Amino acid sequence: MSSDGKKHPDISVVIPTSNRRAMLAEAINSVQAQTNARWELIVVDDASTDDTWSFLSGLRDTRIRCFRQEKKYERSAARNLGLANARSEFIMFLDDDDLLWPGTLSVLKGALEKHPDTVAAIGARWDWFVDEHYERRDVHPRFMRRRHIFDELLFGWSAVSGQNLYRTEVVRDVGGYDKSMIPCEDRDLWLRIARRGPVILCPKIVMTCRFHRGQRRPDNLIKIRERVAWRAIRNLPKMERRRGLILRRCTALVQQAEDAMRAGHYAAGIGLTVRAFATAPRLFASPLIGPWVVRRLAGRIWHRLKGS
Repeated sequence: MSSDGKKHPDISVVIPTSNRRAMLAEAINSVQAQTNARWELIVVDDASTDDTWSFLSGLRDTRIRCFRQEKKYERSAARNLGLANARSEFIMFLDDDDLLWPGTLSVLKGALEKHPDTVAAIGARWDWFVDEHYERRDVHPRFMRRRHIFDELLFGWSAVSGQNLYRTEVVRDVGGYDKSMIPCEDRDLWLRIARRGPVILCPKIVMTCRFHRGQRRPDNLIKIRERVAWRAIRNLPKMERRRGLILRRCTALVQQAEDAMRAGHYAAGIGLTVRAFATAPRLFASPLIGPWVVRRLAGRIWHRLKGS
């Protein structure tokens, strides 16, 4: 499966996959439905034991190139293999259980072309909690914004793979994905990319992110996130590290507030939230952080009341 030899595409979409043949087919269909953008799709099969490779081998769309890792290396290595083979100015990494919305590639590419100093474009996402039969628009600005987002990322905000269209050169310059950071490799990559320049935040919903029981979340996820954050702080210039420590202190306070709300200790939760705001007031003025924290805390209260 190779290129048709015509013009190089403008956008490379990389899908790493392993043993999710049915959902992978839906993800591929969502890319094939993209219009007004010249794209290529690179699918990397990470040693699937189901019929994934047989399915991929039967595809006849010349815009799709497929690679197989005979030994399982996990998704970061698969993404880096896709990155190495990408031929486009822009690149997206789409998970095999997520779906692009119509017009996504065109919208994000247009935003990057309109703002040539930006390193990436980020669209809004639709969250689908499959087992709970619940869907929602994730918190995201309703108007186009150009913004430096390193502080927000260090605090804990992030955007999943299919929301983001990066400049391929920037991703290569920062070294691609670090497989030692799974399952927080997206967060780690973002922290390195965000140091290179601003992003453009697009209000359009560009993808559906599925949350389902087939996904694995390790018990030490919070510790892994802390390791990612501390590595980013250590890599900061010495004069900026104090700000990084303050932001992580703010993160800890919000997490404590969530725990208090979950336990029904609402006064304590409010007090911790006030302390977090006082620690980094400018952070809470961010269109990414303020609404996100409010939703998180309100969600803890809602689940507590619903379960009582």
